[in-house]
Amino acid sequence: MRVITTIIAGALTATVFGAGAASAQDEVLPAASGYTISGPWRTGPELAQARSGLSAAVLDGRIYAAGGSGLVDPRAEVEVYDPEARIWRLGEPLPVGLERFGMTAAGGRIWVAGGYAAGGGSAPSDQVWSFDPNAGAWQSEPALPGPKASFALLSHDDRLYALGGEDGAAGMFVFDPEGQSWSALPAPAETARRGAAAVAHDGEFWLIGGASEGAASARVDVYDPEAGAWRRGPDLPAPRAGHAAAVIDGAIHIFGGRSADLRRTLADHLALVDGAWTDKPAMVNPRTEAAAAALEGEIWLIGGGAGAGFFAPFTAVNSVDVVRPAAE
Repeated sequence: MRVITTIIAGALTATVFGAGAASAQDEVLPAASGYTISGPWRTGPELAQARSGLSAAVLDGRIYAAGGSGLVDPRAEVEVYDPEARIWRLGEPLPVGLERFGMTAAGGRIWVAGGYAAGGGSAPSDQVWSFDPNAGAWQSEPALPGPKASFALLSHDDRLYALGGEDGAAGMFVFDPEGQSWSALPAPAETARRGAAAVAHDGEFWLIGGASEGAASARVDVYDPEAGAWRRGPDLPAPRAGHAAAVIDGAIHIFGGRSADLRRTLADHLALVDGAWTDKPAMVNPRTEAAAAALEGEIWLIGGGAGAGFFAPFTAVNSVDVVRPAAE
């Protein structure tokens, strides 16, 4: 057996290769660092691969970070963060490499849908898969009613909602797991924005910012799945797209993204508190097309790119930064 030992951010780690090595799900990736780098921010464990346009979801107290693009095609890697061991482990890869796709947890499973698939060129996909952590396998699910990319996939009462996205079919799609079928619902034309951040908050879906026709927007749209109605939320202080978002302690937080003309990558951090957007301690570095996930009182900002627009995948990073909003 061959053991390779590395030192990352001051933490000594050992990765085992060779005869008797563990399965992909048990392979250990670099350990976390608790070193504080800027105010409430600290470094987290790095991903094994630099990726931009990836997605993340939390299931059973673990973060699943999947897909994204490096220098070339969309990637299929899935990395799972184990908070007890404070390490990433390689999970069962996606059935196909994906970037800018929807991902959420519902019904004890991880769901992924749409996006740009490896080998699919610039055409968005309509494919859907789910992952059962007990079986350790992905399975094919009924396809979206139409292809979508750079959109959001959210869940409510175990139903899935695909909303936003400028590339692909318009409107919103809803999946009923009992009937194993998708249906299409009308949505304001203005919700067809790519790179919008979307979160579930207080029983509603918040679609924040995004871009259409080559320009970012400050618009915020809110959908109530119980009432089946849309309303306007408070606009962002400035337009942006490609930002990440997460909810923690009753507040929506957004991170980075690209400027109104999509040429500049941002490092700022905003939170919606009591109906108003407020500046919070900025990220350590500018980042766009990253993934965000809330876990144990902290928000994890995962991967992404330092460049804007077309250049984001070519400046993809494997770094992970973690913020505890209560310490701000």
